[in-house]
Amino acid sequence: MAKLVGPLLLLLVSIVVGSVRCSLSSGFSDTFDEELLIKPLPDGFIYSYFQFTTRWELDRNDSLLHTHLVSRSLAELFLHYHIGELHLSFTSGIWRYEQWGFPVIDAGPGAEVWAWFDPPADDAEVDARWKQLCGTLSGLFCASLSFVDQTNTFRPEFSLRPQTYRFAGGAEPKIRYAALPREVVCTENLTPWKKLLPCKLREGFASLLTPDHVYSGNYHSLSVHMRKLCADKKCSEFLLEVRQSVSLVQDQRLFGGKDWSIRKLYGQGAEGACVLADSSKVYVDVTDRDYDMTQKPTNIVHSTRGGSSSVFYEYDIKQYEKKQRMFNVAAIDKRDPNIISLTPPPPIYSKRFISGVGQERGRIVTRITNAHWSDLNLLIFENIPWFVPIYLHTLKITTKDDHKIHPQTVKYIPGRQRERPSQLEIAFTIPKRSTVELSFDFDYIFLKWQEYPPDASHGYYLQPSIISVMLPVARNYTSLPREASLLRDSFNASQANGYFLQIRTEALLLTLPIPDFSMPYNVICLACTVVALAFGPIHNISTKKIVAKSKETKAKPKMMDKIKGLFGRKKKTCTEETEEVTQLDDKTANDEHAPKAE
Repeated sequence: MAKLVGPLLLLLVSIVVGSVRCSLSSGFSDTFDEELLIKPLPDGFIYSYFQFTTRWELDRNDSLLHTHLVSRSLAELFLHYHIGELHLSFTSGIWRYEQWGFPVIDAGPGAEVWAWFDPPADDAEVDARWKQLCGTLSGLFCASLSFVDQTNTFRPEFSLRPQTYRFAGGAEPKIRYAALPREVVCTENLTPWKKLLPCKLREGFASLLTPDHVYSGNYHSLSVHMRKLCADKKCSEFLLEVRQSVSLVQDQRLFGGKDWSIRKLYGQGAEGACVLADSSKVYVDVTDRDYDMTQKPTNIVHSTRGGSSSVFYEYDIKQYEKKQRMFNVAAIDKRDPNIISLTPPPPIYSKRFISGVGQERGRIVTRITNAHWSDLNLLIFENIPWFVPIYLHTLKITTKDDHKIHPQTVKYIPGRQRERPSQLEIAFTIPKRSTVELSFDFDYIFLKWQEYPPDASHGYYLQPSIISVMLPVARNYTSLPREASLLRDSFNASQANGYFLQIRTEALLLTLPIPDFSMPYNVICLACTVVALAFGPIHNISTKKIVAKSKETKAKPKMMDKIKGLFGRKKKTCTEETEEVTQLDDKTANDEHAPKAE
């Protein structure tokens, strides 16, 4: 009987553990998908886009404290700060729209963050939540978002719209937007970003994101996009979506030619799929390419979207990991290296720069090119810091032949020094096959000497402009539809109303007039010297004790008197000795009984 107790107990424990696992897995209605898009760019670069998407269905009364696949650190942000939507990105480098087309998710240089807060709430309450949210994100991602305050926070009205469902007639959510173009992106941002994934650092596609290969590229961007969606038409249940993405652009010439592989791009092969992922797929864009792939694709996807056709090789990692642990695929380009293929430019792209001479007044110019065969409606959001006062009456929108374009809408909120920035939103129509310039003048002003950064000679960075447009075609367009979450949802996803696109311009470097910073140093040294010289006598007078002495007291001899006395005493001694010797000789000569020499 005792021999049967052990096996029966082990069987009972295994049944209980199995039932607990089943109940836990059935209790959470969340899914996780990881995807990787590899797209060769026309000028010899490789674009890699990693996307990790988690979707969690939750009831209205759920407190977001009991999480499964979604990171609790991110879920609690929605609970404590009453957020309906959050977007955060860390970017280094410049995306070349004219040569590379459009990325899946566009982001400005440095750090960029904006959030929609649930109504009802007044502006003071939203500002307090916004400040606390930026401080929390600063600690969560090891960034400088704690420097976000009212002096660099914007409230765009038209350019940034919520991507969540809103009921008609309901209260409008309130937005706060800020950008830190000088933020440096490094491993301290990548490591906490990877720890928010369900499989952490060393499993799935996250294992390919090594710092040596991520930060050696020409462009890299980390982003986190969260939104709360309605799971049904009545919005009785919600759906929390967390989408983490990484965009990389690497030069093929560093790999020795046009051939590439996953091992060359990321330093190692993929260590299988994440065990918690429902799907783990790699998509290789082979449109207009003649590649010989070392691995046979699981599926070939033909996508037609907005008049543009694309071909993708799909690799399902969950099927390949049954055969081999490490997954690696290489592409060998069979085209003649002497033949250069011409790729048409994207429908729209822009440049931004500062013009002017001297340190009194300058001009900010945004040059936009419409390469499409029809007119396009644009919306430009210019975010100007408070230390760059602009003149709205100098606003001009002209073509190359000096033809003026009148904007349909101009929304301008003037800034206040050291309180709030200037905000300018302009809507106008750009003619087909043309280039327009939007410009306005500004003043160079002097700041207080404590407001200059430590490297004041380097200058200040101005936030990039945001250009929003609806494209009639999807040429060079890879963005996801607003209602979609996964890359596969963008295949054959044509939209009759057009394709919404946002692009960012470059961040401008502005050099303000700099005072002579050696003068404060000289003043400080002089003031300290004067204080030290004045402090010494005052300290001696206030600390020494004054004692009255009697007149009969013999004064102490001076040092010179002591020296003279010393030499006088020596001279006197010598004279006395000479006199004694002379007296002795005289006495001896007068003595008759003294012996005489023979």
